[in-house]
Amino acid sequence: MRLNRKAIAAATLSLAVVPVSMTFAASSGRQIEEVIVTAEKREASIQDTSMSITAFTTEFMDDFGIRNQEDLQNFVPATTIQPYDATVRGVGRNFRALGGDPGVATYMNGVYSEDLLTATAQTFWDVDRIEVLRGPQGTLYGRNAVGGAINMIWKAPQTEEVDWAIRSIVGDMGQLESYGMLNIPLTETLATRFNFAVRNRDGVVQEVGDGQDLDGLGVKNYNGQIQWDPNDRASLNIRHNGMRVDRPFGGANGGGLVVLNEEDSPVRNTWAHVPGYRAVDATQANPFASDFLVPNMPTYTFTNPDTGAAVLAQNNRLGMDYGDFNGTQNAASMMDGFGVTSAASAAALNACVFPGEI
Repeated sequence: MRLNRKAIAAATLSLAVVPVSMTFAASSGRQIEEVIVTAEKREASIQDTSMSITAFTTEFMDDFGIRNQEDLQNFVPATTIQPYDATVRGVGRNFRALGGDPGVATYMNGVYSEDLLTATAQTFWDVDRIEVLRGPQGTLYGRNAVGGAINMIWKAPQTEEVDWAIRSIVGDMGQLESYGMLNIPLTETLATRFNFAVRNRDGVVQEVGDGQDLDGLGVKNYNGQIQWDPNDRASLNIRHNGMRVDRPFGGANGGGLVVLNEEDSPVRNTWAHVPGYRAVDATQANPFASDFLVPNMPTYTFTNPDTGAAVLAQNNRLGMDYGDFNGTQNAASMMDGFGVTSAASAAALNACVFPGEI
């Protein structure tokens, strides 16, 4: 009987110990991090926000390599994000022209921007938080938020201590990305913050001539902030951002290829060209013709892959207008309307060529 009592006592003791160890494991394990958002125009936990929202913190974007708006769309359901616009649940901008308001509102530190590229500055470096709200959000964000709204909250200058960060990314095809940040407190209530992002990569579309390959990456972004917090109820933040995009790109009329016929028109096109080449005819005498051979401009010989015939080509010509008149006009076919019909004017127009980078 004593053996049985000991066995029962041991079993009871082991059962009593199990819940204790389970409680310890639960208290020492990972917990859900509380994310504070401003989707409702006030700070609140994302768990307490009634809106349909997807929020991204700095740590999340660093872990998953989210560096710009193209990367972000892979993590937002039912959302397509392009350099200039966003579409949520199929609602976005109908057209990009005068009067074409966006269907998804974009805010940078609470300031409205109709252009997503301006708000994102084409980089998420030094961003504190991104909030994507599915629409309609017209009650808090106005008429341009039928599809939703995107809030970009950049890190503000801090007065506690000097802080800095540097990051570099190296990859194939000449990829080199450099990022930097410097935070400097000036007084107990005044601080400034600077950051930069420089992204470069060789083109992925081979250029058929002697120019650079197309669709590369060449973006330089710099910005500076200064923030003054005189008391707990007032804050002044001034931010300046500068961005430069310098790269040959494809698309439009040309795109590094040889255009045999400019949009099936006998008249040259001067407003839709990108770095590329156009077929020319040495016997063409009309200086306004699309295949006119411009004197003293380099020529290149290519082989038509369909017929095997040799194609004589020159660089695409970007249009400029010559004449004394008010306003601007770009199409060479409309020069007669401005009284510019002389052979000298046509020669000057055709000589306006910018080979290489634009």
